[in-house]
Amino acid sequence: MTRTIWTIRTTIGAGRLAGEYDGEVGVFRGIPFAEPPVGELRWRPPRPPAPWDGERRADAFGPAPLQPQPPRDSIMYHTNFADRRALVMSEDCLYLNVWTPDPAPDARLPVMVWIHGGGNRYGHGGQEIHDGRAQARRGLVVVTLNHRLGALGFLAHPELAAEDDLGASGNYGLLDIVAALTWVRENITAFGGDPGRVTLAGNSAGAAHICHLMAAPAARNLFHAAIGQSASGIGRAEGPLPDRTAAQKHGLRWAEDRGLAVLRRLDGVELVLKGHFGPVVDGRVLTEPSDAVFGTARQHAVPLLVGTNDDEGSVYASPDILRRLPAEPGTDAVYPLRDGDEVRRTARRFTGESRFAYPVWHWARTHAAVAPAWMYRFTRTPPLPPGLPLAPPRDGLPGYGVHHTAELPYTLDTLTARAWPWTDADRELARTMADTWARFVTRHDPNGGALPAWPVFTGERAMVFGADEVAMGPVRRLDALRLLDRVPRPLLD
Repeated sequence: MTRTIWTIRTTIGAGRLAGEYDGEVGVFRGIPFAEPPVGELRWRPPRPPAPWDGERRADAFGPAPLQPQPPRDSIMYHTNFADRRALVMSEDCLYLNVWTPDPAPDARLPVMVWIHGGGNRYGHGGQEIHDGRAQARRGLVVVTLNHRLGALGFLAHPELAAEDDLGASGNYGLLDIVAALTWVRENITAFGGDPGRVTLAGNSAGAAHICHLMAAPAARNLFHAAIGQSASGIGRAEGPLPDRTAAQKHGLRWAEDRGLAVLRRLDGVELVLKGHFGPVVDGRVLTEPSDAVFGTARQHAVPLLVGTNDDEGSVYASPDILRRLPAEPGTDAVYPLRDGDEVRRTARRFTGESRFAYPVWHWARTHAAVAPAWMYRFTRTPPLPPGLPLAPPRDGLPGYGVHHTAELPYTLDTLTARAWPWTDADRELARTMADTWARFVTRHDPNGGALPAWPVFTGERAMVFGADEVAMGPVRRLDALRLLDRVPRPLLD
């Protein structure tokens, strides 16, 4: 049977675009929001895209950023990356995608800009798990985007600082997000969106980027509410962000005496395969540590919705993490080590709480002093299919539980991205969560619909999203979070 493709057209500052309808939702894929960051533009702030003549087709995703891939037997791969489309990558990657239910310029619909996760190494805006159609059907204009990753996105180096007018280096991936948000402000009315009602939303590293951008003066006028899932840029187990000196020393060690001229000639694939990189205090987009900004109540005072999953540590825990347990009174009671099974459970809890649950709780609690904040817990273990080629957890416990990123197909209502044995309970939970997220994007308040009353966060209670019920409940293991709040950083390497 031949599929009929209906074209949808609009005009933005750079030229005319032709997308297509996906059911009743218009989709524009692969729109350039910056010049390709290649050649002499490698490791430079993004520049506006060149205009084009005629009509540009916008019916295919742009290439993903250069990146390695998680192991094929990992739960992260199966949840996030096992797409039906082949992965196409390029250093020329600064493209975004727009889903809209009504492209009329006077529609003035609320906008959700989604920032993918992946630890600053993996991910892209075209992942099936991030598809924007379901949320667009709820009345939102949805934008997903790519940003530079790994060393291409976050390398700090003294030679890069020397050629910058502010002496800045690093954070090119963050600058890409700022460029995409600037593009949204200037162009989203052409897709029916309201540039005055933009919610920045993201998961994992994407959520941490949002936290940092709440502390960044350059991003203040570009978004009006925020959603952060399962990560934070403050209260990190690794400690505050590196300053310029520390970041550039790390870059020099990674470069192994290769100068900038040599590094700019290397194949980009070689540059993203090793090293761990992330945001730094660069002096351009981040002018001081995010912890210091939030600690003195100077962050962007926008409504905030954040939360975590019950087993965030299951993907990352191993028994050797226990050597980092804090030497604080009460640690033995919160993190007991009486027998082998308890050691494994404690390793998982400490990993999840120090890396994910505590930083997110700290983010919500700190922000609640300046703007409305709401916190949630996700408790549904996703139904993995029998026979899935999956390596066992490194901590020796059976199964991954409610693992890191398990909530993604529920909050974005993209269960169909994975052919897993979803139940009616899963589908109902996805409808409830996606409705709630859409309501927050629309009204900057999650309350309403069939959702129980969700009070603003005061430190001890959160909305629990589970298969059996959705209801207010206590913040999980509050005693552990309070213990971690007393412990100096860094906790983990």
